Amino acid sequence: MISAVLAAAILFAQAEPAAAPAAPPASTAAAAAKTGNAVSPVTVVGAKPEKPGVARPDELVCRTEPVLGTLFPKRICARRDELAERQRIDQAETRKAQALRPWKDPGG
Repeated sequence: MISAVLAAAILFAQAEPAAAPAAPPASTAAAAAKTGNAVSPVTVVGAKPEKPGVARPDELVCRTEPVLGTLFPKRICARRDELAERQRIDQAETRKAQALRPWKDPGG
């Protein structure tokens, strides 16, 4: 195994680097510009790009969430609107559980 790696390293060391492609002479570009036959760069535009910072509700998002009782987080993938709904329900359940604490001081 080591001899195979050593042989491969020797072959790569002996190989010559690939030659860089030659740039077209400047006179050709200047001559094409004078005759009007120059090719202009073209920009192809597909769908409109979305505004940065605007999140689509149907976009699929993956994130890691901690799991109680283990050190390994769990990867959750869902649409943004589903994650927002889950977060809203979780917060409502937490508020409900905190409001029903029997040991809560009624005066404070």
